[in-house]
Amino acid sequence: MKLMNFEDFLKEESAILVDVRTPKEFTIDNVPNTVNIPVLLDEERVEVGTTYVQVSKEKAKELGIQFISKRLPEIFKQVQELSEKYSLIVFMCARGGMRSGSMASLFDSLGYKIGKLQGGYKLYRKYVQSAIPELNKNFKYIVVHGKTGVGKTKILNKMSSLGISTMDLEGMAAHKGSFFGALGEKLPQSQKRFDGSVFEFLRTCKTKYIVVESESKRIGNVYIPESVYQSMTDGIHLYIDTDIKNRIDILMEDYAHVPLNEIKKCIMKVSRYVSKEKTANYLKLLEEKRLEELCAALIKEYYDPLYTVSGSKHDYLFSMKFDDSDVCAAELAEFIKKLEEKN
Repeated sequence: MKLMNFEDFLKEESAILVDVRTPKEFTIDNVPNTVNIPVLLDEERVEVGTTYVQVSKEKAKELGIQFISKRLPEIFKQVQELSEKYSLIVFMCARGGMRSGSMASLFDSLGYKIGKLQGGYKLYRKYVQSAIPELNKNFKYIVVHGKTGVGKTKILNKMSSLGISTMDLEGMAAHKGSFFGALGEKLPQSQKRFDGSVFEFLRTCKTKYIVVESESKRIGNVYIPESVYQSMTDGIHLYIDTDIKNRIDILMEDYAHVPLNEIKKCIMKVSRYVSKEKTANYLKLLEEKRLEELCAALIKEYYDPLYTVSGSKHDYLFSMKFDDSDVCAAELAEFIKKLEEKN
């Protein structure tokens, strides 16, 4: 069995990291491109932990073995399939302790080529925090600005398909960056998962320029790493715009499927910054399901006035107003490619 830290793992040419934590632990925080093969399921881990505290360490171990033994055939099959694709299987858990150790020892004894990640997710997290500022020194940022609803994320995704390196910070953060930003997101926000996604992007990016959309330092409840945010501030700034009809269509695409009670909660957050009359109108439009009118009102009365203040901080090297997002993405991509050729 090979003991290794995360930097050692990255040097392996054909290795897969197997996270043996519970599905819930894995969903909240995980190493990108990792396979989850849980030793214990969520409810089982709770029961083992309770037994450890209320009964004894020995009884907790016994209970854990009972749970694991029932799932061993399934675990064995998954590991066997991975061994056919990778030359080294590296197990990890929260701190590199009993869970990863037991799986690594078992499959090592069965003749598989096995590794164990020392320190587990905890030390991986420390490695990421120290690595991001160093990796970030290799890149220059191009920041795309625009008012709420212009479709910056969609345009960046289109640019990515045209060969431009775009980092989707909102996708990584599981939040769209406004009071309504959490609506429709499937994952809970996690600073650790966000940092890991940023690290993985920087680690694998092959270009000098990285395109991002303009963000506050905080996206929902997670923070952009300081080095990245400073590079964004010091970067090249572009501006895009489109008419209000297009903006409403984009917002409807993002939010029309969201339960009305969730939208109402977000309106109440906005209510702290607008008059009681405007809030009452927003709630009325929502209740009557006049969502396009609600979007228009929020754009004109809240988001655009807010952007007038926040959006005037930069000088834009390039700006355009578009009707078609595909055309916008193509023009931005062409501009960036020419910029790369000059530098």
